Amino acid sequence: MKPLVYLKGLGCGLLTAASLSVTAFAAEPFVVGVISPMTGPMATVGAQSTAGLQLWAKALNAAGGIKGRQIELDVCDDQGTPENAVTCARRHIERHAAIILDNSISSTIRAITPLLKDGPVMVVVSPIIDPDPKSYVFQTSASDVEITRALLAYLQANKISKLAMIASTDTTGEANASHAQKVFTPAGVALSLARIDLKSNDASIQLANVVKDNPIIYSAYSGAGAATVVKSFNNLGLTIPFVLSNANLSDAFMALIKNDMPPRLLGLGLNFMLPELVTDPGERARLQKFRTAFQEAQKQPPSLLALMGVTLADTAESVLRNVENTNDAAAVKKYLESTPIQSIAAIRFSPESHVGAGASTISVVEYKNGHWTKADPIK
Repeated sequence: MKPLVYLKGLGCGLLTAASLSVTAFAAEPFVVGVISPMTGPMATVGAQSTAGLQLWAKALNAAGGIKGRQIELDVCDDQGTPENAVTCARRHIERHAAIILDNSISSTIRAITPLLKDGPVMVVVSPIIDPDPKSYVFQTSASDVEITRALLAYLQANKISKLAMIASTDTTGEANASHAQKVFTPAGVALSLARIDLKSNDASIQLANVVKDNPIIYSAYSGAGAATVVKSFNNLGLTIPFVLSNANLSDAFMALIKNDMPPRLLGLGLNFMLPELVTDPGERARLQKFRTAFQEAQKQPPSLLALMGVTLADTAESVLRNVENTNDAAAVKKYLESTPIQSIAAIRFSPESHVGAGASTISVVEYKNGHWTKADPIK
């Protein structure tokens, strides 16, 4: 009988060990890597979106996490430079991050992409990025081409056939300019384009060269440097409507230009900036829930950038809840290509496209009385 008692004890020991092993595994957090320009000239872009991600992780962890595991949000500041972004990506890869969320600029995302040939999956919000469907990169926003088409629709509705445009000289600016020429020229809109260096502290010459008799100007420049364009616009006493890129529709950017506010300021915004533009009941409910939580935590309403962070968070949460092995990049990729993501806007990827939203999610908005609203017609 002794051998039987021994085996029985051994069995209990094995079960206990297995139970402890499962408990230890379950206690390990999901590492979610975040790459964001928290400092440097693009800090106005990174801080807001990251605030939304941090609020998401905090709320999830307070509710017990996912599958009994907490979320460890590993935020790495790339300062908006490709070199630092590569360092951040390597850190997340070495830590076996379940997923990487990147709310940085296009040049840094492009620098990272070659490192992800075997995963992990990276989800970005930059509209400049149109990921290769064969890659492990997904983009939750509408593309820059679709955003540019939204501006074209607004111009056409107002019978405007001329546009002045300022773009930066970096890779993002090159993409902005290329997309503008692709969209406006075939539509018969005469485009007057000027470039400005990211480090420039004055845009007077560029503005003078393009404004001329144009009835409206679009600044595709993103980040704190875009305030230079607004300040120069004000110094020149220009009064035509001024259109901002979606990356600048934040309270932080508004604070930078508060003393140089154009007489009429428009922006290319996503519909979820304004609850009245969201028609789907589920999306509107999720939007309102986040807006309330963000207001309570930050003592201010969420900017467009913070809301774009929600699309990253919702994508990550869907993966963490539904993919059995989140370290299997191929499984994560397959899941995202086949499963719509419920968020504050519809996000649908496919094996043919890793861009999750389209032109229907975009509206031209206007800054009035300290907040954004749907844009009025051009008078």
